[in-house]
Amino acid sequence: MASSPISPRDLALREKKFQSIEEIEAALNIMVRRLNEVYKYNRRDHDRLTEDVVEIVAETLTVEHHTANDVLTAAESGSVHTNYGASGTIIFTLPDNPPVGTHFWFSVCQGYTLHVDPSDTSLIFGAANGKKMMSGTAVGINAMLVSDVNGDWVVASMFGLWAIES
Repeated sequence: MASSPISPRDLALREKKFQSIEEIEAALNIMVRRLNEVYKYNRRDHDRLTEDVVEIVAETLTVEHHTANDVLTAAESGSVHTNYGASGTIIFTLPDNPPVGTHFWFSVCQGYTLHVDPSDTSLIFGAANGKKMMSGTAVGINAMLVSDVNGDWVVASMFGLWAIES
């Protein structure tokens, strides 16, 4: 197994007291370069694992790979929605006033933005703090949203970094 491309010098950047914006930008650029090296190092294993997970989940749940926007219905509760095969941004619109406990999983499987948008009268709470939309682009991130008694959505589970928008 190869050693990690993260060096002791990179780790020392955490302890440094920066004197200027330029020093901070230079340190961030070093960290981003190193993270990109780690990403390339792990990419093949990550892709293989992602394919395995998709196959296993597909055997037990309804998994829909979307190449176009979709308005979800409460009848689809419990399903997994991905952007696998997409060639651009995909927007999922959540149902308006669904029954309590209606839930959906979302997973980014292509390097395009996946938006989760509640209806005009709903909000997303939890990690989203009462906002109107969640968006993710990084392959492998996922989230589960569950409807509450007010017809809003609660983030029950989240993996990876999602952008939260008003």
